[in-house]
Amino acid sequence: MNQKGMLLVLPVPFRSQGNQLFFELQACNGLEQWANNFESLIVAAPLIPETIAEQQKMWVWRNTNTLADRKRFELVPLPWAYSPFKFLSCYYSVRAKLAELIGSSRYLQFAIGGLLGDWAAVAALSAHQQGREYAIHTDHVEDQVMLELARGARISTQLKAKIMAPLIASYNKWIIQNCALGLWHGDDCYSAYSPFCSNNYRIHNIHTKPSDNISPQELSEKIRCATTDSTIRICYAGRMTPSKAPLDWVQAIARARDLSVNLHATWIGDGSLLWEMKAMIAHKGLTSCIDVPGFEPNRDKLLQKIRGAHIMLFTHVTPESPRCLLEALICGTPIIGYQSKYVDDLVKDFGGGMFVPVHNWQQLGDLLVTLSKKRDILSQLIQDAAKNGTIFNDRAVFFERSQLIKKYLS
Repeated sequence: MNQKGMLLVLPVPFRSQGNQLFFELQACNGLEQWANNFESLIVAAPLIPETIAEQQKMWVWRNTNTLADRKRFELVPLPWAYSPFKFLSCYYSVRAKLAELIGSSRYLQFAIGGLLGDWAAVAALSAHQQGREYAIHTDHVEDQVMLELARGARISTQLKAKIMAPLIASYNKWIIQNCALGLWHGDDCYSAYSPFCSNNYRIHNIHTKPSDNISPQELSEKIRCATTDSTIRICYAGRMTPSKAPLDWVQAIARARDLSVNLHATWIGDGSLLWEMKAMIAHKGLTSCIDVPGFEPNRDKLLQKIRGAHIMLFTHVTPESPRCLLEALICGTPIIGYQSKYVDDLVKDFGGGMFVPVHNWQQLGDLLVTLSKKRDILSQLIQDAAKNGTIFNDRAVFFERSQLIKKYLS
């Protein structure tokens, strides 16, 4: 069989409307970047039910017919199968389809991250059966995320997590032990998975262009304002979900406010904890200090808002690799929040961040007080963040990953 191009199996879903197929906006940029490095691309991903797609308020969908040089792509929707019955009922037919796609592809890359409904993991099983080498990519440690999010939840949720997490960990370990290349987004993933694989690389999944970096003129003005503005401007961009701990974010800001910091904060996004977050803001008398304007679908406007902030404050509590922190560095906005191996790695070269232990929102509030009083430190952090941000852009990171795949996969 004539093998060509790359097969990419992803958890990011397709969406079907009419007879048109849609994909998440930034994921489409990723497909175009991959296709720029391979002669063709087969993309297999689950097809999201429309009732669920309508609830994804923070997703921007793009018609796949608008992909540059559309003929380079073959798009293969797979069943949405996250329940045991649905997964088992279509497992063999999907595995047969994936085996066929594997047989026709020169390079194989699978983005794993679960158990039921994880077709990338099933593809890895099929590739191993065929004696084919494959690359694994992931941006979070699913079993640890599951356990963290179950903390404080209902007993049934905690019990399910305690049963499922070891199964997922064992399943992913086996898949990774048999892969030829591990591409781990951030140091949390690298630390968790690199012991199981011979060839490991930390990578960053970024979709900004070189032109998105803060300009020297903007940076100089931002540094000047950081020393003269009476109000500290804080932002965050992401989902209001338990993994982002938005209530910790509000409490850290409340503590800084109570300690006489003049600040204004904006959380750009939406999510399941929106109303609980709004209630806490009102209860703590922070309505004049915190804005929650909702999701911003325009990428340029979002980056402009991040560039306008002195600080990106974050309270991530699970081992994942949020892209918004990379975008903050690109915008010359220091990342201030909960410590993790991922954020330590982001700033290890040039700085641009300060961190406190996870869940310690009191110490995070105190750090805001320090930065408000010591503007020279804040100004240096802004300068360091911008310097760090220059190394991140989509063209560079996708080219690097493509070269690794071509090197290690025959």
